Amino acid sequence: MRSVSIISGYSTLHGALRSAERNWVGRLESALSADNLTADHWAILSQLSTDDGMTMSELAAQARLAPSSATRHADNLAERGLIFRVAATDDRRRILIGLSSLGAKLAARIRAQEKLAEEELRCRLGNRRYGELLTALAVIGEHDD
Repeated sequence: MRSVSIISGYSTLHGALRSAERNWVGRLESALSADNLTADHWAILSQLSTDDGMTMSELAAQARLAPSSATRHADNLAERGLIFRVAATDDRRRILIGLSSLGAKLAARIRAQEKLAEEELRCRLGNRRYGELLTALAVIGEHDD
């Protein structure tokens, strides 16, 4: 296994995670770039593709983006007609964000590419190691609230 390092030259978890993320995003790059999307755009679209709508603060937290970045990216996606904003029926002051039909079609197309990449990774690692990887990443990604 190749050692991953950052500035210090020592192998670190940070370096390994960044390398893995860049590799993973690179696997989706053709699907993302074909529609002029970034990894952050995909983080937003993929969260919305599994929900009926959420507030901007919920979306930022779920997509693991700073609120200002999430807002900027959401504005871009809304201008392109991929997402919409609507007042919540229970509280008109609350604004919910959801996928438009165009956004849902795009998310489904990219999700299919992502599933292919996941299946390739599962084949490379084997089911047991793949499951262990998901479990370990879930622990690393947990909030310490």
